[in-house]
Amino acid sequence: MSQDPGERRSAPRYTVIMDAQVMDLLSHSTVKLRCSDISLTGCYLDTLNPMDPGTPITVRLEHAMHVFEAQAKVAYMVPCLGMGVAFAQPIPADQLLVLSEWIGQAAAAANPQPSLFGASASR
Repeated sequence: MSQDPGERRSAPRYTVIMDAQVMDLLSHSTVKLRCSDISLTGCYLDTLNPMDPGTPITVRLEHAMHVFEAQAKVAYMVPCLGMGVAFAQPIPADQLLVLSEWIGQAAAAANPQPSLFGASASR
């Protein structure tokens, strides 16, 4: 798989849909949004009012009765669409476990394995 030369991500990202909440650590305001992709290093949050790049935040993602929470910063924003978020490293081990499980599920959904069910046998 060839990567785009302009691609700056250090980890593969996967499409997901999950609830998100962000707290701006400067203003202490909290916003509910939607997460549309995740990786081990960050996520993309859909919002009509993205925060400025560099803004320090706390991200809380919720999916399938599990919660991931980490310190982060806004890496980039797309006006009226959303913002890319970079998680502060290292991610705490318990939170990394939740994130890794979600990424594994998303990766499996993106690359389904062929099923042997219904395969014809050689005669």
